[in-house]
Amino acid sequence: MDMVERYIAAVQRELPEKKRDDISRELKANILDQIDALESQQGSVSDAEVAELLKVMGHPRKVALQFCPPTPLVTAELMPLYLHTLYMVLGVLFVISTVEITGRWLGGAEMSLLLFMKGIASDFLASGYFAFTTITIGFAVMSRSRTKETAEVPGICKWSPEKLPAAGKSWQHISLQNIFSDLATLLFLVMLIWYPLWQPDSGTQSIFAEQALTILRWFTPVIAIATAHSLWQLRTRLWTRNMLMLNIAVSAAFLLVSAGLLMLSPVLQINVEVLREELGIAIIERSAQTVLVAAALIATYEIVRDVRRLIRS
Repeated sequence: MDMVERYIAAVQRELPEKKRDDISRELKANILDQIDALESQQGSVSDAEVAELLKVMGHPRKVALQFCPPTPLVTAELMPLYLHTLYMVLGVLFVISTVEITGRWLGGAEMSLLLFMKGIASDFLASGYFAFTTITIGFAVMSRSRTKETAEVPGICKWSPEKLPAAGKSWQHISLQNIFSDLATLLFLVMLIWYPLWQPDSGTQSIFAEQALTILRWFTPVIAIATAHSLWQLRTRLWTRNMLMLNIAVSAAFLLVSAGLLMLSPVLQINVEVLREELGIAIIERSAQTVLVAAALIATYEIVRDVRRLIRS
């Protein structure tokens, strides 16, 4: 039985000190039961058969992990919220970096297209490292403060079967991915519209022409309503008639603004001297119009989709 003792000792070395004795006793009893079963069948058990039995059980480290799995940095219950928070924050930081570097470029900063892309990457990584570390540490602390008996997932800690919503169509469920994508898009628009107002000392100007900027700033309350609507979706996670009607109204407002901006020329405010050799102004304007057409088509699709859902609900 020396081989069994050595195997159990190897497993013990991989276990936390407080749990070694209890797990060792349980493991030893399990192994001896299997050896006794073999002896009752064969009459005796050789060292080679014991070694084969231990090989089937697995490496000591693997067995130790089965008895005492390591605590993950972020628990499985918090992982969905952690990932969505991480994607949201990193997406916002990328938006900020893009808006800031684009504002400098279109506002007169002399940089090639390669330096422009490098500037976005450098600015994003500089803030992204800190955000990633901060979010991960925060969720790790939250995970450590929750025991398996008392762990509660935010948003589902209090519930009752009697209060569950009625079973509906599959489209009534609102995915977290769609909600966070909408929130990131809306925040991106707010930053584009009000940049560089939130950085008055930067010396840069808005990337939009005066008329386009005026329209977009008057449109900001609609963006605020859409943001509040997305936050409410995060709470309910189910489409209702009122939510559908509000979404139709918001999509219609986006469609009207996109159409209005398409009739303006120019939409962007571009430094001619800087971009003459780097990129044609006509190409930039055409790209802006393409984005507006895409926004109008998306808004039209959402209007048609939500009207059909409203009729069927």
